[in-house]
Amino acid sequence: ADLGTVAAIMTRQAISDLDDPNEGSLHNAQSKVFQKCVSILANYRLHTTAKSSPVGQLILPESLQLLPLFCLSLRKSRLFRNSSVPFKAPFPTADERAYHIFYGRMISPNMSLQCVHPNLFRVSDMRMRDGEWITPPALETNGISGDEQVTASSMRPVCQLPKSLNPSIACLDEEEMYLLDDRFAFYLFIGKGVPEEKWRELLSVSTATGAQRVDGQWVNNVPMGELSIASTEAGHKLRNILEQLRRLNSPNDALAMNLRPSYAPLVLIFVGRGSVYEEEMDSLLVDDPVGREKSYVDFLCDVHKAVREESTTEF
Repeated sequence: ADLGTVAAIMTRQAISDLDDPNEGSLHNAQSKVFQKCVSILANYRLHTTAKSSPVGQLILPESLQLLPLFCLSLRKSRLFRNSSVPFKAPFPTADERAYHIFYGRMISPNMSLQCVHPNLFRVSDMRMRDGEWITPPALETNGISGDEQVTASSMRPVCQLPKSLNPSIACLDEEEMYLLDDRFAFYLFIGKGVPEEKWRELLSVSTATGAQRVDGQWVNNVPMGELSIASTEAGHKLRNILEQLRRLNSPNDALAMNLRPSYAPLVLIFVGRGSVYEEEMDSLLVDDPVGREKSYVDFLCDVHKAVREESTTEF
């Protein structure tokens, strides 16, 4: 089984469950995602060589190692997240949920996991070649003729991305800067303890309240989004990283913009300075408990318990 295909089918089915005129609700849709995950893993244990494995061990199919992670992330996504959980502002709003449902109905296999499980990168103290364009070495064809276009495409320069981190608060340091990509927006997270001279290597905003709401009003005298990236070496690398991420899953530049539902903006977040987006980004750290949902480790324990109970019942 292909994880992307399974994830796309489960996303579309969950949206159909949400739209059920009789039993459709956020709670029921979330529950059915969990039940389908348990059913897949229980049947794998019962009808494959995994049935000889110890009962106390959760066995995952080789190609579906990330299935529990996807299911948990889907339950925490804007599609099915309970917006009544206390936030400074509703998250998601009705418009946001409607938009994600609209996109979820036509989600592609290569984006199904990535649209519910964000990627997190540290963009301070990057490795030497992070953010630089690297041309792959020539392929050794060994005399076998191939498609010249495919070969030419594989030779295009690619930008080396910073090392990815788990989207968890445990991976964040208040003295570092991070980029979170949820496929709908980029969040540039500036830690509370980051010195001014350090974040100025990336940004050209005049103050740390740039692109923030101050006393209920937006500050208008600073550049917004990607216009705030400084014309420095670090800023140039950040622009390269954003460009690469925008076309990461595309086989060619012509298709790159069609993979994301829209042009993902860059959102600046200075921690501890009243940003309306700070709480939103925290809620996208899906490996942590969010709202009424558990952490990934606790969710795995629940899945394991349910799989074991269903497998025992079948015997």
